[in-house]
Amino acid sequence: MNEDTSDSGPEARLREYLGDIDETSKKGRKRRAILDVATQMFAEQGYRQTAMDEIAARVGVAKGTLYLYYPTKIELLIACGAFEKLRWIPAMIDNLRSDKPADDRLKDWLMAMLLMPVRSPLMGRMLEDAEMAAVLAEYPAQLLTDNETAIPQLLQPVLDELAGPDHRWNAIELRDRANVLRGLVHIAPMLRHDTLRPGMTAERFAAILADLVIDGIRPRGEPR
Repeated sequence: MNEDTSDSGPEARLREYLGDIDETSKKGRKRRAILDVATQMFAEQGYRQTAMDEIAARVGVAKGTLYLYYPTKIELLIACGAFEKLRWIPAMIDNLRSDKPADDRLKDWLMAMLLMPVRSPLMGRMLEDAEMAAVLAEYPAQLLTDNETAIPQLLQPVLDELAGPDHRWNAIELRDRANVLRGLVHIAPMLRHDTLRPGMTAERFAAILADLVIDGIRPRGEPR
């Protein structure tokens, strides 16, 4: 998979929903301040309980100014989600495309994906909160499609390399395995809860789970 994420792929589409966040411009700084505050409030309070006038007051702008940047609350939520994703998606994609051994690439990706809800509070809430899940129905279809297709396509060659030249997975089986790995993001929010990982940090839990997954993909008899 050689999709260009810098010019026309998922990363570029995420940036379209943000607008200018260049800190060297007054408008960019204002938009970034709005996103910082709104992301935190949506993560802490949820979508329904967060009001636009409350966001404006906390940012220190008039409500009308906030609507100039983001005309509706759902557009602001979408921008906040994009803002948070852009903190980790480029590095995750670069890792999958790097020249590192396949097992290192997959482990780094799995750990980043499993720890994402711990490190990205809004994304964690969106994955775990039923109310937020309902709001996702209003998300742009292209953003959801990117999530469902781009990452599995990037994972497939890594799985192919890790499993070795003699594996018998066909293209559909390889795609299904990549989709299973992508689906692990939906259990990732549970890593925030001590009951799932008694006596362990979220990082240790993620590392052990990644090792178990990778050991299951390696050719049998291959030394670690």
